[in-house]
Amino acid sequence: MALIGTIRKQSGLLVIIVGVALAAFVLGDFLKPGSGRRTVNIAEIYGEDITYSEFNNKFEQNLENQKRNQKKENLTSEEMFRLRQQTWDQIIQNIVLDKEYEELGLVVSTDELFDQIQGEEPHSYILQYFKDPQTQQYDPELVRNYIKQLNQMDATSRNQWEIFVEAIKEDREKTKLKNLISKGWFIPDTFLYKDFNEKKAIAKIRLVGARYNTINDSLVTVTDKDFRKYYEDYKQNYKQQASRDIDYIIFDVKPSAKDRKAIREETYLIFEDFKKAGNIPLFVNAESDNRYDSTFFKEGELPVRIDSVMFNSPVGTFVDPYLEDNAWHMAKLMDIQFRPDSMKASHILISYAGAYMSGENVTRTKEEAEAFADSLLNVINASPDKIEILAIEFSNDPSAAENSGNLDWFADGSMVYQFNNAVLKGQVGDITMAETMFGYHVIKITGKQKPVKKVRVAIIDINVNPSQQTHQDVFTKASEFQGKSTSLEAFDTLTTNMGLNKRSATYLQPMGDRIAGLDYPRPIIQWSFIEGIEVGSVSHVFTMEEKYVVAVVTKVREEGIPKLDEIKDMIEPLIITELKGDLMIEKMNNIANETNDLIQIAQKLDSKVDTVDNVNFNMRNIAGYGNEPDLLAKIFTIKTGEMSKTVKGNNAAFFVIVDEIIDPEPNQDRKMYERQMLMNFRAKVNNNSFLQALEEKADIIDNRVMFY
Repeated sequence: MALIGTIRKQSGLLVIIVGVALAAFVLGDFLKPGSGRRTVNIAEIYGEDITYSEFNNKFEQNLENQKRNQKKENLTSEEMFRLRQQTWDQIIQNIVLDKEYEELGLVVSTDELFDQIQGEEPHSYILQYFKDPQTQQYDPELVRNYIKQLNQMDATSRNQWEIFVEAIKEDREKTKLKNLISKGWFIPDTFLYKDFNEKKAIAKIRLVGARYNTINDSLVTVTDKDFRKYYEDYKQNYKQQASRDIDYIIFDVKPSAKDRKAIREETYLIFEDFKKAGNIPLFVNAESDNRYDSTFFKEGELPVRIDSVMFNSPVGTFVDPYLEDNAWHMAKLMDIQFRPDSMKASHILISYAGAYMSGENVTRTKEEAEAFADSLLNVINASPDKIEILAIEFSNDPSAAENSGNLDWFADGSMVYQFNNAVLKGQVGDITMAETMFGYHVIKITGKQKPVKKVRVAIIDINVNPSQQTHQDVFTKASEFQGKSTSLEAFDTLTTNMGLNKRSATYLQPMGDRIAGLDYPRPIIQWSFIEGIEVGSVSHVFTMEEKYVVAVVTKVREEGIPKLDEIKDMIEPLIITELKGDLMIEKMNNIANETNDLIQIAQKLDSKVDTVDNVNFNMRNIAGYGNEPDLLAKIFTIKTGEMSKTVKGNNAAFFVIVDEIIDPEPNQDRKMYERQMLMNFRAKVNNNSFLQALEEKADIIDNRVMFY
C-alpha cells in the first residue's frame, strides 16, 4: 500500500480529518424578543472566542481531505456529524495542550523532529509505514528516498506529508507531557503504609442490623423543612447537564397499493425494452436505481435468485422480473470468462500535464510521456530486474518511493480498467504497457492465480418507493396533526383520537444524535434546545427520509443545579429513608442504654447477630445489607472487642463489634502494592485521563447546538 494512501486511510493517527456543514437557522433561533441579532461564537476556551468562521475554515480544509481519503463526493449526515464531533475534540485538545506546552516550556526541536523521522530510533509512525514490501521490516532507505522525491510530488502529496510530520511532532509533544505527569507520581512511605494496611487488613466482626424498611411509612411525615434541608445538604449531587425529554409521532411514508401496482406495470414495460436494448450499460444506467456493474463474479457471489441461472445458461439469457427486498430485479447474462481472482504486478507510471492527479510538477506533454514510457519499456524488456530501480527514479506514482513500484497482489477488477485488462491478458513475466487516465504504465506481470469461471451480468434494480402523491398525503396528515396540537394536552388527545403511535425520548443531550426510529434526528434535537422552548412546545413538521415527524417537549432541564421542585419526587423516598433512619437510631440508642449485649439487642430489635469474616475495606457490600460504606469505615476505626456506637447506614442502622483485625504482611506485598498503584496511574495517563481535568480548567462554553 502506498504511503500516502495508507496515511490517508489511517488518518486517525494524524490530524483528525473532519467537517462541519454550514449552519442554517431562522432568525428566531438567534434573536431574543425585541433585540437585535446577537453575535454567537461556537465556543469559548480560557475566555477566548472560537468563531464559527474559524471552526468552518478547519472544516473546509478537512472535509476535502476526508472526501479524497474515502474517494467520495459526499458524506452522509451521520458521517458528517461524527466528523464534526471529532473536529470539536481535536480543536479543544489542541488548544488545551498547546497552553500546557507553553506554560511548561515543552517543545520539540528541529533536530529532535529530524531524529524522529530519520534517526536510529524513529517514531512508531515511521516504523509502521516505511516497511520493505518483501520482509515487512522497517527500511530507513525508503524514508530517505521518499523525502528526496518530495519536490517532484504534487501539492496534495506534499501536504499529506506535512500533515504526517505534524502528527509525529504532536505525538512527541504529548508523549513528553505524559512522561512528565507519570514521573510526577509520588506517595510518601507513611501514606503508602497507611493506605496499604487499611485496604489489605481483614476484619472478623459481629453485628446487629435493623432495617429501615421495617418502619411503616405512616410513621414518617416529610415536611417542607425536610425537603429544604435535604436539598441544601445534597444539591451538588444533583448537578445536571442540559437535557430535554420529548414525545414524538412518526408518520411513515410507505408505498400505497396504487404505488405498488404502478411500479409493477412500469417494471414489466422496462423489461420488454431491456430485451430489445442495444447498448445494455447505457440502458441499465438510464432505468436502474443502481448503475451498471461490469464486474465479473464467481459462482455464489450473485443474488441467490439468479446465481445458478447465470452459471448454467448461455450468454444472452434473461431473468424475468422478480420482487425481493422491496425492489424489482431483472438480469441479462452479458459474458462468461475464465479469470484469476488475483494478480500481481509492478509498474512505472509516466504521467503528463493534464492527466488525472498528475500534479503541478509534471510538465511533460502526452506525446513526451508516451515516448518516455516506450523507451522505459525497451529497457525493462532487456533487463526486467531494473524495473524497481527505474520506478524509484522515474515513476510519478508517489508510492514508488516506498514500494519500488511493486503493487503486490490485487483483486481482479480493483484496478482501473485498462491497467487491469493489460495484466489480465498478459502472461506472468510479460512486460507490457497500458494507457489510463493517470498516464502511461510500464507493467511487469509478476503473478496470477488459477483462472476460474466468472460471469458479467447486467442487473436492473427498481425500488418500490412511495409516489409524490403518497408523500403529499402523509405530509398533509402530519401537518393537520401539528396544526391542531397547540399544547401537550392537545398533542396527547390527538394521538389517541387518530390512533397514532406515540414514542418518547428522554434526556436528550445538546450534541446527541440518537432518537429511536430516526436515522438522523439532529434537527429535532437542535429544535428542542432553541431559546424559548418550554414544556408543551410543539415542533413544525420535520421531513426525514421516507417519514415526517412532529415532536412536543415534555421536560426541560437546564445545566447546573436543578430547582427543588424539579427533583422533589426524586428525593422524597431518600428523605423518607433518612427520617426512618433517625427513628431507628433513636430506638437503638435507647436499647443501648439498657444493655450492650448484642444478643439481647438483637432480640429487642427482632433481628439477629450476624458473624462476618474476611471483611475488607475495599468491599462494596456487606453480606445481607448491601452497600454500607459508613459501616465499613467504622469497622476499621474502632477498638477490637468494644461495641460501636450506633452506625447510621444506607439501608439499616448497626451495632458492630470487631473481634479481630488481621494486618497484611508488610514487605513484598507492600512493594507489589506500590508498583500496582504506579502502573494504574501510568495507565490512566496513557489513556489521556488527564485531558478531562485540563478541559474542565479551560472553562469551555459550548455553543455547538446552535450551529449543527
